[in-house]
Amino acid sequence: MKRSSYTKGFSFLITVVSLFIGFGSQSIAAEEETGTFSGRVVDVEGNPVAELPVMIGPTMPIGPGIRSAFFPTNYPTTRRALTDADGRFSITGIAARMSYFSALPRNVDVLFPKDLEAKIAKAIEEKDFAAIHTSRVTEMERDDFEPDFEVISIDIRGITFYPRNDFSRIGFSVERGSHIKNVKVIVQPRMRIRGRVLFKDGTPLRNARLRLGLNYIREDGQGHGSSGGKPRTDADGYFLFYLDEKDDTANYTFSVEYQEVEATAGPVLLKPGDRLDGLTFTFDSEPIAPKPPDKMPFNPSATPPAPKPISIPTFETVWIVNPTNGHAYKKIPCESRDAAVAQATKEKAHLVAINDAEEQAWLSAVFGNEFYWIGLSDGEKEGQWQWDNGEPVTYENWLPDDFFSESANTGERDYAVTTFTEGKWYAVSPKSILLRMTAMAILEKPDMLDRQ
Repeated sequence: MKRSSYTKGFSFLITVVSLFIGFGSQSIAAEEETGTFSGRVVDVEGNPVAELPVMIGPTMPIGPGIRSAFFPTNYPTTRRALTDADGRFSITGIAARMSYFSALPRNVDVLFPKDLEAKIAKAIEEKDFAAIHTSRVTEMERDDFEPDFEVISIDIRGITFYPRNDFSRIGFSVERGSHIKNVKVIVQPRMRIRGRVLFKDGTPLRNARLRLGLNYIREDGQGHGSSGGKPRTDADGYFLFYLDEKDDTANYTFSVEYQEVEATAGPVLLKPGDRLDGLTFTFDSEPIAPKPPDKMPFNPSATPPAPKPISIPTFETVWIVNPTNGHAYKKIPCESRDAAVAQATKEKAHLVAINDAEEQAWLSAVFGNEFYWIGLSDGEKEGQWQWDNGEPVTYENWLPDDFFSESANTGERDYAVTTFTEGKWYAVSPKSILLRMTAMAILEKPDMLDRQ
């Protein structure tokens, strides 16, 4: 297959947030149902990070990224290990599902002691809602489990993977029974603040859940934003809060709210990796008694409420007309290319055929540069690419064959997808990593305007 040339330095995957791991892993007995993931954790200078609790937990897809699906109630279902003096770890019992690797707080055993973990695990298994309701796990927030280190890259067999942005995870799925070894994980301390909350007479706000907000303006004036969380103060009124906006120097202003009172601090200039201690918030109020936990009395005879589903943004699958050519397009979710073709046939459409640079640019502007199935294949005759709708190939927009460091012979790649790299195309095989990452397709109808 003919491809345009690219700099060799871009021949490995560096920004994709999802990876299907299984290539190159050891062959094992077919009856094994779970996998292992082992390697070494080091800092950015290559020094081992010892006695660091690490985990593999579930993820959920958000657009082109990956987010943690971690909540305190599913902590017992995560797979965990503690690094040794050389930073080495081995996590076993990993199910074949989309997951992510993360550090945990060093005091996680204090936050979630073994007896509580065992109680919640048993309650989940037995669907004992009373046990969950009466445990203190329902008072926990995800902010209680913020790790002190963040994963900035994972190296697997010489290929390095990075999260796409400050909020994404590096997602992967370990094939059933695979043993992934000699993984190199690089971490760095997270940007954070340590604050203390007092009333005007100097009394600390003890053991209370705050609502914290922040606003920031980049030092160069080229960006701003806001965020927040729900940290808990300790017996002396101190709390920790970790910042994800870590890539730029910025001026931060913080505010804390408790019941009906509020206090602010800042602005303060923070650089990536900074640790700010000594931040004090003082309420202009006499000490306020804490509210009791916001719980309804548990009624064992009542029907337990259905679990709340994870909220995942969706998109409207509506037709959008390109005014230049009069064709209509829409993106659809799909489990496979065959499923996308079936949906297209049902809607009297076809997978998109991209005939020139202008059409490619319009598609990128409307739908974004993500992994989409398109109607291009060479399945009938190797090396002769054709559009599914029968149109000739008059325009090409390929990435080089080795851009994603895939070892499959080019002759095994019969279908094409668009990518996050400026919407450029890449050919995939049945064993391709990208095959397992492409869950959307773009459909096209040439006669939409004629029907209106």
